[in-house]
Amino acid sequence: MAKISLGRGIDSLYGEEPREEPSSSIPVASIHPNPYQPRKSFSPEALEELATSMKRHGLLHPVMVMKKGAGYTLVSGERRLRAAESLGWTDIPAIIKNFTDQDLLEIALVENLKRSDLNPIEIATGLKRLSEEFHWTQENLSEYIGFKRSTVANYLRILDLQPDVITAVTLGQVTFGHAKVLSPLPPEEQVRWMKEIIAKDLSIRGLEERLAKRLKKRNEPKDESMIDWIRENNQSLERSIPCKARITKQKKGWKVELSFNKMEGLEAMVTRLADNAEEKQKGFLDEK
Repeated sequence: MAKISLGRGIDSLYGEEPREEPSSSIPVASIHPNPYQPRKSFSPEALEELATSMKRHGLLHPVMVMKKGAGYTLVSGERRLRAAESLGWTDIPAIIKNFTDQDLLEIALVENLKRSDLNPIEIATGLKRLSEEFHWTQENLSEYIGFKRSTVANYLRILDLQPDVITAVTLGQVTFGHAKVLSPLPPEEQVRWMKEIIAKDLSIRGLEERLAKRLKKRNEPKDESMIDWIRENNQSLERSIPCKARITKQKKGWKVELSFNKMEGLEAMVTRLADNAEEKQKGFLDEK
């Protein structure tokens, strides 16, 4: 497994500037796409700008290809190749090298991750292909691609999102951060909250807060008599201490929260509890 670092990117394959001179000029029509190219969409505006630059200044950096059958497989430079096609070029300067299929995927991932801001689904798909086709573990992906292991796990996890959510992430309507928060939810909840994110332009923090409130509400007792009991005892606590009290039913047991505006109130309650404990202990000893 050849180690390719994102820190150096595609430069690690053929040296720092100045770049290698092209091996030759080859027919554009003889070049086939890289089957491992993770990027599936290209900005028409960016391609047009690149084509304008190439028309004016020529191709500053040749594409890289490998010989494959009667033609060539593109290794890197798909945007340059597409721009050349749009200009009607019949030939294009190219560097010809030999690579394995694994090299093709690694190079395509590294070049695009460094330069072209793949969308999260394209990144996740590329990582999954490395994992499945070349048996890379998450540790391998973390080490050789340059992501934290938790980041790799999060990328792979978002591929299990519902199709509508994946589409929204691909289109940039839902961010990678949103997708991470949505991934543990049931399928129907993923779609519901995806629509909420888009409709209300929810931030990641806003989404997390709403989900937390919803979970808290679900854990609150639904029985009317239980609700009345909690309300009455909240009031009893607030009158006797005094403080702001909140009693909640947990999955196992109960939780009591007491809030004080001033430290004096908290100290008074602690003193009262301590005095009560001492009196009970004294009474217990006297009975003995």
